Amino acid sequence: MVPHLQLLGRRQCCLCDEAKLVLEQLADKGLCTWESVDVDRDKGLLVRYGMDVPVLLLDGRPVAKHRLDLPSLVHMLQGREDAT
Repeated sequence: MVPHLQLLGRRQCCLCDEAKLVLEQLADKGLCTWESVDVDRDKGLLVRYGMDVPVLLLDGRPVAKHRLDLPSLVHMLQGREDAT
């Protein structure tokens, strides 16, 4: 089973848009599924992350923020597959 990632971000955020492109590439490679969560629609997330987005969560824990690096994420996700 592939990991499911959550991207915490907001609309009109260029870094969030860049992160979505990276996640689309990961999903196209079959390494993950993902969803986008708007922090402005959840008061708890807004208080916790404020302007510190995007944040990428795996199993509810942050694994990356601001700029997502495709090679690093591929390595992390492939290593996770090898561990199972």
